Amino acid sequence: MKLHKYLIAGFLVYAVIGTLTVIAQANPHTGHGGDQHPIVKIPMHIATPRIELNISRDTMSGFNLHIDFDRFELESPRDASDTPQRFLEGHAHLYINGKKVQRLYAADVHLPEKLLRPGFNQITVTLNAHDHSTWSRGGKRILATLFIQCDRENFVLHRFSTSPISLGASVKNQAPTLGAALANN
Repeated sequence: MKLHKYLIAGFLVYAVIGTLTVIAQANPHTGHGGDQHPIVKIPMHIATPRIELNISRDTMSGFNLHIDFDRFELESPRDASDTPQRFLEGHAHLYINGKKVQRLYAADVHLPEKLLRPGFNQITVTLNAHDHSTWSRGGKRILATLFIQCDRENFVLHRFSTSPISLGASVKNQAPTLGAALANN
């Protein structure tokens, strides 16, 4: 049993370091079949969007992912505004275990079980402009990540957001965000 705990702790350290490395990279899409999108800095007069992820088991199969966001208009490119806004607009990109799965134009998405492998999984959502460039502030891409273990009752092992909505808060039965933990230090 102790070995199992060490393996989980080791994986979490590896996963967090891997996530922080991905955040520091200039282009998160490198190596994804030529799907390369630049990073775009958020203009200083616009507030930084905030993002967090919530996930629940679906009653039929798989999981339901919900994106909580603030200061961002999540929409289809066909609904893009031609007039300057006080906030950012665009869509999101969903990654599972480092592989881009799809674009998101709404806050909720069903994740079929076939997208997840047994054991540990990393789910990341980035906020993107309509040209697919990834929004960033201070050199950090705006994203949120969940680390889950599908075969556990309390399956969310860790949360991370570069721009969390609820600093210091934790969701019932789920781990607090790393951003919140860093803010409290």
